[in-house]
Amino acid sequence: MLDAASLIAFNLGLLGALASPGPAIMAMLRAALSDGRRAGFLCGLGLATGAVSWSLLAVLGLTALFAVAPWAFVALKLAGAAYLIWLAVTLWRNASNASDFDAPTGVNGLKLGLLTNFANPKAVVFIAAIFTTVFPAMPTGTDAALVLANHFVLEILFYAAVTMGLTIPAIRQLYQKSKAFVDRAAAAMLGVMALRIAT
Repeated sequence: MLDAASLIAFNLGLLGALASPGPAIMAMLRAALSDGRRAGFLCGLGLATGAVSWSLLAVLGLTALFAVAPWAFVALKLAGAAYLIWLAVTLWRNASNASDFDAPTGVNGLKLGLLTNFANPKAVVFIAAIFTTVFPAMPTGTDAALVLANHFVLEILFYAAVTMGLTIPAIRQLYQKSKAFVDRAAAAMLGVMALRIAT
């Protein structure tokens, strides 16, 4: 039976991960600041879906598969790192281009969120570590469904709050003035993260 203390500890661990700088935060900055609120919300939806998918795989025992077949984890890491490098190069090359906040880029926001979290297979290991640290046993059945639903809602609320903050007109105007610098700094950080994931 799932207890409230374990669920609270699980949420605190997730919030710590969500708030730490990483590819997901970089994707949110890119979507919300460059493409507007709708893209930010859809990017958050994509990020939440990707993260909960890794949680589901952790519950189903993907970490055990990685232990048996380490090459699978290496392959996923390299594929994820390649995607992040591509994203960094694209961001760097377009840093000097003006943003169009009214452009219909919402679908791109969703794809950006999904691909960003799917590109980080270390997430499944991190999620599995939270599960094994917080819960006495890996949740199953209804308990697992409740934990996964809780995870999804927490991610959505977090990214919605971030999007609302990033799309305040004054913040967007500040971004427009320093877009080239911000985008290139974000691209450099994504490149470093890609190298860390690959190694």
